[in-house]
Amino acid sequence: MTDSNSLSRRRFLQATGGAASAVALAGCTDGGDGGSTDETTADDGGQETSEPSDGGNENYLQYINSTVTTFDPVASTDEASANVISNIHQTLVHYPRGEPQTEALLAADYSVSEDGLTYTFTLNEATFHNGDAVTADDLVYSWERLAASENTRRSSFLLDVLGVEHETETTTNGDGEEVETYAPGTLAIEPVSETEVEVTLSQPFASALGMIAYNAFAVHPENIVGDVPGYEGTMEYTEFATSNPVGCGPYELENWEQGTSVDITAFDDYYGEGPVNDGVHWQIIEDPDAQWTYTMEKNADAFGIPTSKYDPSLVSVEETDDQGRELGTYGPVRNDSTLNYSGISELVTYYIGFNMAAVPKPVRQAFAYAVNRDVIINEVFKQRGESAFHLTPPAIYPGGANAYNEHVESEYPYGVNESQLDEARRVMEEAGYGPDNRYELQWTQYQSSTWESMANILRDQLASAYIDMQIESAPFATLTQRGRQGNLEVYTLGWGADYPAPDNFLQLLNPEETITGGDTAPISYLNWTEENGSAAQEATEAWQTILNNKAPTDEAAEARAEAAVTMEEANWEDIGFINLYHPKGESFWYDWIDYQPPGAMGAANVMEKDIELTGSRE
Repeated sequence: MTDSNSLSRRRFLQATGGAASAVALAGCTDGGDGGSTDETTADDGGQETSEPSDGGNENYLQYINSTVTTFDPVASTDEASANVISNIHQTLVHYPRGEPQTEALLAADYSVSEDGLTYTFTLNEATFHNGDAVTADDLVYSWERLAASENTRRSSFLLDVLGVEHETETTTNGDGEEVETYAPGTLAIEPVSETEVEVTLSQPFASALGMIAYNAFAVHPENIVGDVPGYEGTMEYTEFATSNPVGCGPYELENWEQGTSVDITAFDDYYGEGPVNDGVHWQIIEDPDAQWTYTMEKNADAFGIPTSKYDPSLVSVEETDDQGRELGTYGPVRNDSTLNYSGISELVTYYIGFNMAAVPKPVRQAFAYAVNRDVIINEVFKQRGESAFHLTPPAIYPGGANAYNEHVESEYPYGVNESQLDEARRVMEEAGYGPDNRYELQWTQYQSSTWESMANILRDQLASAYIDMQIESAPFATLTQRGRQGNLEVYTLGWGADYPAPDNFLQLLNPEETITGGDTAPISYLNWTEENGSAAQEATEAWQTILNNKAPTDEAAEARAEAAVTMEEANWEDIGFINLYHPKGESFWYDWIDYQPPGAMGAANVMEKDIELTGSRE
C-alpha cells in the first residue's frame, strides 16, 4: 500500500448475519438483521417508525438506510454513504443496477491501446450541480484527490490495483522509517482536449474498467476543495463532504439529518435519461424491529427483511431471469400484503477473522473444526445463503462453482458441513490446554441478534474444547477502528466485490496488507506473518504472482487462477479467516413501485433514477 489513508476495498461488510437487501440498509449488506455494508457508525438515531420526513412529496422513493458518514467519494468506506454518493456523483463507467458487466456512464466513449496500457475516455456533455461543464481537467483533479488527498481512503485502488503510472518519493513514517509514497501531481492522466483524457497504466489490467466503476473514481469539479497540493479549493472540505457535495449525477443533496434521514432531489440538468421520480428519501434505522415495523406500516417502497422476521416458507419463485435473479412473491406478511420478491447469489463472503498475532494456531484450528456451516445457514440464517469455504465466491472462483465444490470436497481439512469437536479437543490438548488450562478470548461483532445467535452456538461448542469465548457487540465504526489498531482477537466481517474477480477478494489474504497498528490502513486485521503462520510466505508469493499477471491474456489468467487456489489453501493451512457463507441478496417491494432489483454485484453504487412509482401507497 502506498499511503497512510488507504483502505483497499469497496465494501467492508458488517457481519450482521443474513442476506443483502436491495435498497434497504445499504450501509452493510445485511448479515442477517436487515443489514448494511462497510464502515459505518451505529447510533440510536432514526429508530422512530413514523411517516417519512420528505416534506410530503409523494413522488419521492422511500427507502431505509444505515448510518451515512460522508458524501465525499474518496473518503467513503461504507455502503450507506455509497448508496447516496452513487446518485449524486458519476464515474466513467458503472455496473448498471449491480449487474456484473460494466457500461459507459459519464464516458460517452472509450478505447484501449493495443498494448492494453492506455485508456482514452471521451466525456459526455455533462453539467455539475453548480452549473459548470464537466471537463477533462475535472477528471485529473478528482483522481489526484483519490491518490493524494489527506481525506482519501482508497488511494491504493488507483495506484496499486488499477496501477495508473505515477512517481514515488521517499518519506519518513511515524516510526522514523523511510518509505516510498506517491509523489503528488505525477499521475499519468493527460487531457487531450476539453472532453478527452488519456490514462496510462503501469501494466495491462484485465479488470481495469471494473475498478474504475467504483465510486471513489467519481468526477467532481476541479479545485472544489483544497486538500491536495496545488489546489486552494473554493469551499471548505466539511461543506463538500456533508452539505454541498457537488457532482454531476441525476440527483443533488437536499437534506441530511445525521442519524435520522437523507433526502436527494432530481437534478434538472442531468445529461442522461431520467430521473423518473422527484427524489429519494432514506430513513436511517439500525434496529431490525424498528425496520420491520417501518416497512409493515408501508413507509418504505422497497426494502430488506431482517432475518429475525424472515420466513423462507413464504417465498414463491416463479421464474429466473438471465442474470440469475429468482423472481416471485413473498407473503402474505404481517399487514396482509403479498410482496414482490427477488433473490440472487451475491459476490459476497462473510467470515470469522483472527488476529493471528494474538490467537494461537491451535485455537484457530479448534474454531475451524467446530464450525458447521449447514447448521449456521439453516438454523440461524434461515437458508439465506450457501456455505463458504473459499473467500472467493463460487461464481468467480477459478473454474466456476463446480471447481469450487470439487476443491472443497477433496482438500478442505476441517470437515465439510460437520462439527468435529473431538478434533477440536485434540488440537487443544496437543497444545497443552485442558480442563485446568483453558483459553480465554474475546469475540467482537457488529450489533446483531442473528449474528449473536451464531456466536452463542460456537461459544457453547468451544467450551468443550477448553475455550472460553466472551461475546461483545460494538458499533461498526468502533469494530473497524479496533481492528486497524490491532485491538481485536476474533471478529466477524465480510467482503463484497469491487470488481468480479478473485484477486479483489484475495487481497485480504496478502500478508503485507494485514498488519495492524501502523501508518498504513490494513485491508484485513490478521497480522499474518511467518512467525504465526507457516504458509504466510506462500501466500505472499502467490499474491505477487497475481500482481505480475494482471493482463487480459489466457496465460496471465491461468497464472492468476493457480495463485488464487494457492492463497485459498494457505488460508486453510494457517486459518486467518474461517469463511462462513455467501449470502443471497434478497429484495422485497410493494406493488406501487416499478422496482428493478440489483444483480450479483449488489445494491451498492446503483442509481435510483429509473425507479418509478406506478400507483398510490395504500
